[in-house]
Amino acid sequence: MTEETLNPEPAGWIPAVLRDRPDPLASIRDRTRTGLGLDPDRPILATGHQAAIWHPGILAKDLAVAAASESVEDHFQPVHFIADHDANDGGLIRLPSGAGPTLQRLDWRVLPSARGVGSRDRAAAPTAPPPDGDFTPQVRAGIAAIRDALEERRDAPSLAMQIGGATAALATPFTGPIPRHSMSSLLESSIGEWVLDRLSADPAAAAKSHDAAIETVRRRRTTNRSGRPPRGVARLLARGSRIELPLWRATPEGRMPVLADEKLDPRELRPRAMLATALSRLAACDGFVHGLGGALYDEAMEIWIEDWLGEEIARSLAPAFIATANCRLPLVAPDFDRDADPTLLHRLRNDPDLGRVGPPRRNRFLSEIEDAPRRSPARRQAYLKLRDAVDAAREDQAERLGALESKIRGDATARSAAMIAEDRTWAFPLHHADEMKSLETAIRSSFPRTT
Repeated sequence: MTEETLNPEPAGWIPAVLRDRPDPLASIRDRTRTGLGLDPDRPILATGHQAAIWHPGILAKDLAVAAASESVEDHFQPVHFIADHDANDGGLIRLPSGAGPTLQRLDWRVLPSARGVGSRDRAAAPTAPPPDGDFTPQVRAGIAAIRDALEERRDAPSLAMQIGGATAALATPFTGPIPRHSMSSLLESSIGEWVLDRLSADPAAAAKSHDAAIETVRRRRTTNRSGRPPRGVARLLARGSRIELPLWRATPEGRMPVLADEKLDPRELRPRAMLATALSRLAACDGFVHGLGGALYDEAMEIWIEDWLGEEIARSLAPAFIATANCRLPLVAPDFDRDADPTLLHRLRNDPDLGRVGPPRRNRFLSEIEDAPRRSPARRQAYLKLRDAVDAAREDQAERLGALESKIRGDATARSAAMIAEDRTWAFPLHHADEMKSLETAIRSSFPRTT
């Protein structure tokens, strides 16, 4: 069973791509596209991802790009940018082995480890065989297909292009041909030259706007259980008197931060995530399809570009869309008591009201702690009052807690197997082709034909 998500509604994608926007970078955009071998006069719908053999949720982005592009009578130009600036470990593929209580996750180190080096700066390599495992026939067939596709490209100019080309070949039966381009090489294009000039002119302004955008998005997001906002979507650039640029420098030892006073040679520079999609959306496409994660950091990117480069430049950014999907392998896992949850046990073990009759006291205890001055004796006393209540509840409910802990321990193997069976991140070639075809059909049928 597949579940796809397209946001906004597909009927609005084409009008958004074709909508008039400010065009302050027209000549830069045309030169950028010509340099990529693209037609500057035809709209481009793009997506991108790290070099990896993706799961179906990532494949959905390429499927959406293909479907939306073909829904237009004259056809858009579909493009996939390989995020080869990233030091992701695309050579590690996880495989499901066994069934029921023996179901486990095995690691297949098919290509060398990243070791902090971006995939553009690692050499293509021969593949290693998969581990021994109890694989289903479909998974075994997917393993063979992955290895064959990677082996056929072992002479590629980089590991990024080896993996990216292999993934493209495996996806083509469902997506049709989608040209691949290096995302990091956009720094060596006309749009890259323009952005690097502005970074050099006032690095402090770029860093200040960048960090403020990250903080804005961080505070917009739902707070976690501790009541604190979550971590920012990207690394901050201003660190006291030290100012970094939104760039990495490629070295044999790995990616290194680029400081504000360093020389900027685009041949050895790699964009960080927010800058990478900014380059794409400023000049290399007319619409960009993200997954859920990319959409999150692009929210910060848009705020950053407006504050740093101005409203007109920000309004010229190509619109962004979201495509993802949930697909699961038909793996068999044993049953277990889902109510016997380790998270529940932790919560009960720290509940001062556990087993108590009467109005709850937990919020009152927490308010007393919060209201007391930090590091004050009153705050410590309020905390100890809460701990005493928790300890008393644990002692009073020891039998109940012990039974739940025993149940959780007994279900550990079954719970682990179920989590593996429910995983949505298995590489798409491990799925049956009919399921991927079903995902393709669902996404294609979502886009109305436009004339």
